Amino acid sequence: MLRDMKVTKVCCQGCGADLQVDESIRFATCNYCHARLEIIHDPTVTHTRLLEDIGRTTEKMAGNLRVIELQNDLERLDREWENRRQGFMVTSKNGHRSVPTEAGSLIGGGIMLVMGIAATAVGANLGGPLPLFGLVFIGLAIYSIINGTSKATGYRDAEKSFMQQRNDLIDQIDEARRN
Repeated sequence: MLRDMKVTKVCCQGCGADLQVDESIRFATCNYCHARLEIIHDPTVTHTRLLEDIGRTTEKMAGNLRVIELQNDLERLDREWENRRQGFMVTSKNGHRSVPTEAGSLIGGGIMLVMGIAATAVGANLGGPLPLFGLVFIGLAIYSIINGTSKATGYRDAEKSFMQQRNDLIDQIDEARRN
């Protein structure tokens, strides 16, 4: 048994032309401007909506979501860098924390080295086990120089890598915002 379909007159949102659709139609194409339309059957009115508008809105939402994802990646990268950066920091005898530098390591280690050489020389003149103390001091100075410069180089390389990743993410965010 076939039932009669109710035919409704709607207006094309693309060109304004009158279209006739029955209640079973969900999508249509305008015969005049060829706009793709969604037919919306509300309880009180039937109207059309351009599918291109829906597509643009969906694309815009996807673009906004991409920007948010990239911003979250940037915040995560910054947090991870701050944690990693703390591992590189050196602490002075008064508790001040600072970024390691090759110059600081060389100066500090050089002072220790001079003191170790002086202690070895004085100990050799006095005799006994004092020259060994100076040699230990020299060894600690050399270790300090190597460790400090290695730490400073590691920090510089890690910071360079972090900044490159950060700049890449910022470029991606800017690109996503433009699209």
